Parts: sequence; structure tokens; C-alpha cells
Amino acid sequence: MLYYDALTDDELAYLTRQRGFITARISELTGLVAEVRAEGIAMVDPLDDLTDVRMPEQGTHGHITLLLGGHLAQAAGPVEPAELASRVRELAVEHGGFWSKSAREPGAEPELVEQALTKLVALGLAERTERGVVPRPALARYAVGEPVVREPGPSRQPAVLPETTVKDER
Repeated sequence: MLYYDALTDDELAYLTRQRGFITARISELTGLVAEVRAEGIAMVDPLDDLTDVRMPEQGTHGHITLLLGGHLAQAAGPVEPAELASRVRELAVEHGGFWSKSAREPGAEPELVEQALTKLVALGLAERTERGVVPRPALARYAVGEPVVREPGPSRQPAVLPETTVKDER
């Protein structure tokens, strides 16, 4: 992910003028697909061939990374790793039945947080600062909103067609 705020004014001006050409050329040569967003440009690998860091990923570590990513995306500011470890303990109560035994062990939280943060930082979805971990804008795609429960409306019965009378003309 290339964030516009990481560029100098001259670099941003150049990219703005040449974005179409640059992204088309990268797509042509690599097969990556440009995803242009308000905060920057991501070159997405639709075949998942050109990366050694995947998100989302299956398994316990992938699940924890996704859950922590969603938590970070909703954070109002920097989050301390200790708070994330506490969040992993909470998540283990709800999701631990799907996790490996070692991930449910008391004291495993700091290592699980470190693995998740390493992945999120490598993908440009979060950054570590002196004040804690800060989500980057692209992480919002992994945030899950509150569920909306809708009350059922009036019952909709299928329309009943009137019976057709067939006249027997024998």
C-alpha cells in the first residue's frame, strides 16, 4: 500500500499526473490490479502469487490477526500492545474453541499479538509508534460493524392463484 501522506509534495504531484500510466504499466507487467483509494494506492494480487504475507489467512494466527485488525480499525487512537493482549484473552473466551491449544494457553497472548502486529505492519495496515500501535486507513476494510437485527415484517404468503375450472366436454 502506498499512502499519499508518505510522499513529498513533488512526489504526490508526479503520481497524481502519472497515476493512470503507472498503475496500468504495473498491472500489465505483473498482473496486479490497482485499487485507488482516498488514502493511497494498493496493488492487489488477485491470484495471490506474489506475496509471502497474506491477509486474511486461515488458521489460528490468521483468525487472531483478523480479529485484532478489526479491533484496531475501530480504535480512536494508538493502542498499547498490552491492551491488545487483553483483547486476545477476551477473544479466546468467544473464539478459543476454533484456535489451536497453544493459542489458548495462559501467557500466549503477547506472542500472538506480536505475530499479528508483524503481519499488519508488513502489509501497511498498522504502524508502531512511541505511543502504541496506530491503524492505517486501509485497515478499515477489515472492521466489522455492529450487527443489525431487523424485526420480521408482516408475513408474506405466496399468492394463491384462483382455481381454474376445466370443462369436461365428453
